[in-house]
Amino acid sequence: YQDYLYIVCDEGNSTLQIVDISQLPDTAIVVYDDDSLLVRSHNIFIDTVSARMYVCGGTEIFGVYSLADPVNPIRLLNAPNDLAFWTNIGYIHDVFVRNDIAYVNAGFNGLFVVDFSDISDVLMLGSLTFYEQSGYNHSGWLMENGNYYCLADETHGMDMKILDVSDLQNIHVVDTIGTDIAPLSIPHNLIYKGD
Repeated sequence: YQDYLYIVCDEGNSTLQIVDISQLPDTAIVVYDDDSLLVRSHNIFIDTVSARMYVCGGTEIFGVYSLADPVNPIRLLNAPNDLAFWTNIGYIHDVFVRNDIAYVNAGFNGLFVVDFSDISDVLMLGSLTFYEQSGYNHSGWLMENGNYYCLADETHGMDMKILDVSDLQNIHVVDTIGTDIAPLSIPHNLIYKGD
């Protein structure tokens, strides 16, 4: 985010590290290395429009941080502690966020779409908990036009699912993409490029 690289670790206790990379390739300077906000996290996603970092997995399960000051993050919300409806969602393995709308990949619980634009009034916008070839919902990515979300179930032999998310009250699978070469392959991380 801006000229900073944010680093987390999900293999044992660690810290959140922030590295100033504005002087690359000559130097990179660690400007923040502390465990007071994060001890362990599986992944992070930064919504650059709202200057917020979303933290998944690890010790916090799911948290939202302000990066208004990029080298001094501030916790805005710890979802399991601050949101009553989060008990229906549970552990978050990965997230994609655009303009404060989070597509949270909740493992075997499915996909949930949550509006964090008003941090004091977080809203559940939609969900998909049952779908064809469902497995461990690992990660996903929203197409640029915002109408389609592709998710990957980290489960042997499962295809990637293309979801129509144009109506968040009616999220549904419109297609799957898989392989005939390695039937026990595992889709893991995916990213749309263009259309």
